[in-house]
Amino acid sequence: MSEFNEVLMLECLEKSPPDLTPILGSLTVLYREDPETAEAHAKLIRLQLVEKGSFEELIRLYEVMSDWYATDQQWRQTVLRELTKAFEDDPLRCLLLEVSGMDSPRLKAKEGLRRLKMVTSLAEGDYVFMKNFGFGTVKAVRHDDRRVVVDFTAKPGHELDLGFAAEKLNRIDENHLYARRHLTPEKMDDLIKSNPGEVVRIALRSFGPTAAPLLQSILVPDIFPDSKWKTFWANARKELKKDPLVVLPSKRSEPIELLEEEKTYDGNWFWKLGELRNMEAILNELEEYLAVESPELDESARKIVVDRLRFVVLGAKGKHYDYLVRCWLLAGRLDISAGEIDLSGFLATVMTPDGMITVVQMLSANLTKAFFAALAKADPDAAAEVMIKVLPELEYSALNEAIGLLSEMGMEDKVASSLREVWNQWSAEVDVMFWLSQNNAKISEWNYGSTPDLVARVLKVINRDYTGNRLRVRNQLREVFRKPTWLKEVLASMDERQRRAFTQGVKDSSAWEQLDKASVLGQIVKLEPSVQDIVSGKSEEQGEEIVVQARVSSIRSYREKEALLQKIVQKDIPENTKEIAVAREYGDLRENFEYKAAKDMQRVLMGRRAELENQLRQVKASDFSEFGADEGGIATTVTIHYEDGVTSTYHILGEWDSDVERKIIAIGSAMAKALIGKKVGDDAVVPSEEGEQKVTVTGLTPLAPEIREWVMAGEDIPKA
Repeated sequence: MSEFNEVLMLECLEKSPPDLTPILGSLTVLYREDPETAEAHAKLIRLQLVEKGSFEELIRLYEVMSDWYATDQQWRQTVLRELTKAFEDDPLRCLLLEVSGMDSPRLKAKEGLRRLKMVTSLAEGDYVFMKNFGFGTVKAVRHDDRRVVVDFTAKPGHELDLGFAAEKLNRIDENHLYARRHLTPEKMDDLIKSNPGEVVRIALRSFGPTAAPLLQSILVPDIFPDSKWKTFWANARKELKKDPLVVLPSKRSEPIELLEEEKTYDGNWFWKLGELRNMEAILNELEEYLAVESPELDESARKIVVDRLRFVVLGAKGKHYDYLVRCWLLAGRLDISAGEIDLSGFLATVMTPDGMITVVQMLSANLTKAFFAALAKADPDAAAEVMIKVLPELEYSALNEAIGLLSEMGMEDKVASSLREVWNQWSAEVDVMFWLSQNNAKISEWNYGSTPDLVARVLKVINRDYTGNRLRVRNQLREVFRKPTWLKEVLASMDERQRRAFTQGVKDSSAWEQLDKASVLGQIVKLEPSVQDIVSGKSEEQGEEIVVQARVSSIRSYREKEALLQKIVQKDIPENTKEIAVAREYGDLRENFEYKAAKDMQRVLMGRRAELENQLRQVKASDFSEFGADEGGIATTVTIHYEDGVTSTYHILGEWDSDVERKIIAIGSAMAKALIGKKVGDDAVVPSEEGEQKVTVTGLTPLAPEIREWVMAGEDIPKA
C-alpha cells in the first residue's frame, strides 16, 4: 500500500528551493497502485517546479517518471515538448537541452535526461571520468562555442564538444574510486592492502552493479597492477561474503551489487519480480528468496510467482530445458503444482528414456542431482525404471548422480545389470568406462571380471572420436594412463601375456599425440622392462620385427556388423532425415521437442555409423582355419572341471563372437582370457557369479563341425 502523503508533497514544494526527495519513492509506489492519481500529482508537481524555476528538481522528477513509461515510445517526445516550453525564456537551458540529444529518436528519455542533468551541473573545478582518458578536472565550460576543457591525468587541456561531453563524461565527486586514486594515492594504497573489500565497495558505489571481469578491468592497471589482482580478489571475496549489503552472484558473468539497505522480500520486492522479463533473472531471484526466506506465500505474492514461472516455462519450452527443471524445482518448494505453470507435459516427456537423455544433457551436475532426487520423490518406481534404462547412455556427471541415487534406493543390483550388457558387448560409452575406472572395486563386486578386463575396454573406448562433454571425459580417462601409481597397479594385476597385450594396445592406440604416447610407453617400460621389445618393435634376442597378430572375428559376426552398418546407412539415417524435415514443420524450432529429439537421434546414428566403420576396418573376418589347438586360445574348445565336480565346455572364438546357448565366448571375455595359453592338466582361475573359482583344464580340441558351421553362417566351410 502506498504511503504517499499529499500534505508532505505540498511541504516539499513550498521549500526554497523545492526538494522532492521525501516523496519520489512513495510517488512511484502510488503509480503502481493507482496510475491516474499518481499522474495527477506528478502534473501538479511539474507545474509548481516550472513556476518556481526549479529546473534541477524538474529533471529529477522526469527521470523517475521515465521508469513509469519505460515501454512508451512517445514519452521522450512528451518530455522534450514540456522541457522546451519550460525553458523557452532561458536561452542557455535551451542550448543545453539541444546538446543533450533529447530530440534524437534513437535516444531513450532517461539517457537524454542524464545527459541534460550532467551538462546543466557541469562547472569549472568538477571532477569527471571518461572511459578513454580516465580521471580529469574540468578547467573550463564554454557555452558560447560549445566546448569543455578537461585536464585528464594522461591528457591535460583536452577540449571536447559539449554534446560529446554530455554523452561520454561522467561527473564524479571526491569519493569516486578514480578521484580517490588521484587525490589521495597513499591512502588508496593502504586501503588496497588493509581492506580490499572496501575498495570493491567504493568501485560499486562509483560504477554501480559490476561483474567480476569488468571490476578487474576497472581496478587493473589504474588502481593496482595485474600481478596483485588474484590475491586482492581472493581476500576481497572472503570479506564481502560476510557483508549482507553485498550481493555476490554464483556466476562471474553476473553483476556484484551493493545494496543501500539489507534486502527484504516485501511487497515491493514481489512487485519488482512481477515486472521482470529476463528468465534467468526471475529464476535467480526466486532461488535467492528461497535461500533466506520461508516458502510460505500470501495470495498476492503467490499469484505473482505463478505468473512469472509460467512466463519462464513459455519462453523456455523446447530450448532451455535447464530453466524448465529449475521452474519445477522452485514450484515444488513453493507448493505450486506442475499443472499451474504448464509443466505437466514436459514432466511426462522427461519420464521417457529419450526425453530424459535430451533434458539431462543441458543440466549441470548440481541441477541434475536435484532433478533426479525430485523425480524419485514424485514417483520412485517410474523414476528408477527410466533411469536404469538410460544409464548406459548418460554423460558422466548425470551417470554418477543416477548411480548414486539408485544405490541409495537399494537398486545397485539393477545398476550392475543395466551396465553389464554394454560391458559384455564391449559397447560401453566413455562415460561408463570412466565411472568404472574411478570405482574399479565394482568390477569384482559385480562379477564383471578383473582389472585387466577393465583396461582392455578402456583402451578400446578411448580410441573413439568424441565432442563436447564426452571429449573432456575421454581426455580425463586418457590422463589416467599417465599416473605411475595407476600403471604400477595395473601391470601388477596382469600376467605376462596380458602385460604384453596391454603394451601393444597402448602402442597401437590413436588416443594420444605421439609425444604423449611415448611418455606413457616409457613409464610402462620403466615399470616392466620385459615389454621393451614391443615398444621398440624388435625382439632383443633376434633383432627381428615383432609381428602383431591381427584382430579377428567369425564370418557370422562380421557379416552381422556389416548388416547393421548397412541398415544404419540405408534405412535409419534416411528415416531420421525425414523425421527432422517433418519436425521442422511443427513450428519454432526453439520450442519443438520433436525436432530436438530427431536431431539428437541423428547425432547418435552418425556416431554409431562411425564406430561400426572403424570396427570393421580394425577387425577382419575369419573362418579360424589358420589357428591351431595346442593350447587355449582362438578357435579352441576348452573343457574345465570345477572343484565341486561340475564340468563346463567353452568354444573360444573372435572379438565379437558370443552365443550363450552354444557356450561360444569372445576372445576378449573374462573367461576366455583366463583360459588362454592353458593346456590339458593346467589349473586356472575363472570368473563366476559367486566370484573367482579354481578349475582344471580337462579337454582341449579344435572346433567341432557344428561350431564351425555357426562361424561360417551359411557360407561354404573350407576343407580341413
